[in-house]
Amino acid sequence: MSSLQLNKNSVRAAIATIGVLGGFVSGYGVLVPYYIDKYSLDLAIGGRIFALTGLSGLAGVFIATYFVDKIKGAVAGSIGTVIVAIGIGLLIIAPTWNFVLFGVVIIGVSFGIVQVAIGQLVVDVGGIEASRRANKNNIGFATASILVPSIFGLTLQNYYAYVLSLFIVLSFIIAAVFYSNTEGQLHHEPEESHKKSNHNSSITFLLLGISAYVGLEAAATGWIPSYLLAKGWSTSKASLGLSVFFISLLAIRLVLLKYIDKLNFGLVTLVSVLCLIPALFLLYATDLYWIAIIFLGLSGGPVFSMAFAWVVKISPGNARITGFIFFSSISGSMIFPYLIGIYMNKLGAEFAPLFMMIPSGLALVFFLIGYRSTIQQLSN
Repeated sequence: MSSLQLNKNSVRAAIATIGVLGGFVSGYGVLVPYYIDKYSLDLAIGGRIFALTGLSGLAGVFIATYFVDKIKGAVAGSIGTVIVAIGIGLLIIAPTWNFVLFGVVIIGVSFGIVQVAIGQLVVDVGGIEASRRANKNNIGFATASILVPSIFGLTLQNYYAYVLSLFIVLSFIIAAVFYSNTEGQLHHEPEESHKKSNHNSSITFLLLGISAYVGLEAAATGWIPSYLLAKGWSTSKASLGLSVFFISLLAIRLVLLKYIDKLNFGLVTLVSVLCLIPALFLLYATDLYWIAIIFLGLSGGPVFSMAFAWVVKISPGNARITGFIFFSSISGSMIFPYLIGIYMNKLGAEFAPLFMMIPSGLALVFFLIGYRSTIQQLSN
C-alpha cells in the first residue's frame, strides 16, 4: 500500500475530531451531576465515570498503538470516532446507571484509539509542519474543553437527548470527511539517523516529564475549584477561576502556533515548567488569586504541545511514538490527582498548590535530564 497521504480536508477533520470528542469527554464534569440527580447516586459512585474514562482510555491507547501502522490510515483515523458515536448513543438510551457506565467505557476505549491514531497520522508529515499540526490539535482540545462544558451546563436538563445526538451527528460527519480524504498507510520504520543515535533514554525521561506535567494539569483542573472554595470563594466564582485557567492555556498556545517554526521545543518546555512552581507558590502564599491562576495557565500552556513536538522530533519515523506519549499522559492524569486528593483530604484543600508542586518539580527534573541528552540534536 502507498505511503500515508492527508490533504487539507483530512487534516481539518482530524483537528475537528480531537476538538469535538475531547470536548465531549471534558463535559463529563457537567454530565456527572446530571447523572447523580437522574439516578439518585452519591458523589463517589457518580465519580466512577472519571476512573473508568482513564482506565478504558489506556486500553484504547494500547489498541491503537498496535494497529495504527497495520491498517489503512483512513480506517485507523475514523473507526474510533464512529465507535465514540455509538457509545454516546448508549448514553442516550441508557435505562440504568450501569448501562451508562458501559457507554462510558465504550467512549473511553474509542477516544483513546482516536487520540493515538489521529495524533500519529497528522504528525507523519514530519518537520515543523508536524509540530504545527500537533499544536493545532491541542488548541482544538483546549477550545472545546472551555465551550462544551458551558453548553452542557446550559442545555442538559431540558435537552439531554438532543444535545448528545448532535455530537453523534458531528462524529459521523468528521469521520466520513477524514475517511474520504485520506489515502495510504503508515508503514515505515525509524529513520537511519534515529537508529544510529542513542535517544532511548532521552525519550524515556521526556515521557516521564509529560506524565508528571499532565498529572499537574489534571490536578489543577480537578482541585483548583476546591482550593478556591476553601479560600471562601463562591461556587460560581471558583468555576470562573477554572475557566480563566483554561483560557490562559489556550491563549499561549495560540501565540506559540504563530512562531512555532522559530522555537526551540526543549528550551520552551523547560522555561514553562520552571515557571509553574512560582505560579503555584503565588497561588498558595498570596491573595493574588487571579494573577496566580493566569500565570499558572500561561506557564502550563506550552508544555504538552512543545514536549510532544520535542519527542516527535527526536524519534522520526517511529509509527508508535504517539501511543507512548498518550499512555504517559493518561497515566499521569490518573495517578497525581488521585494522590493529591488523598493528602488534601487529610491535611486540607488549602494546601493544594503545595501538593501540585510535586508533579511540577518531577516534570522539571525529567525534562532537564532529557534536555541534556538531546540538546545537540535540538540545536542542529
